[in-house]
Amino acid sequence: DARQTAAAAETAARSRAEADYIRRIQSKVKGNVILPPEMAGSPEAIFEVVQLPTGEIIDAVLKKSSGVRAYDDAVQRAIVKSSPLPRPDRPELFQRALTLVFRPQD
Repeated sequence: DARQTAAAAETAARSRAEADYIRRIQSKVKGNVILPPEMAGSPEAIFEVVQLPTGEIIDAVLKKSSGVRAYDDAVQRAIVKSSPLPRPDRPELFQRALTLVFRPQD
């Protein structure tokens, strides 16, 4: 029925908007990452980033280390330097706490 179709379309649009929001944040942070010279492979670091509605970063906590401390530190510095973060196009998509995954090859 038409309501289900409209609801499905809204869900898909919301998912695309959320993915775009996260991509814009990760892109801004990655632009500020200065990779350590000894960087090899593709380690993965996971951070929880807490922000205000303005995008100002309150905290960036390492949740899962990449195993390369210099890379973890470089990403954490880049997160802080990226404040304020981009805001979502749709205000209802704002999330105070975000879990972000970083890999040097992404």
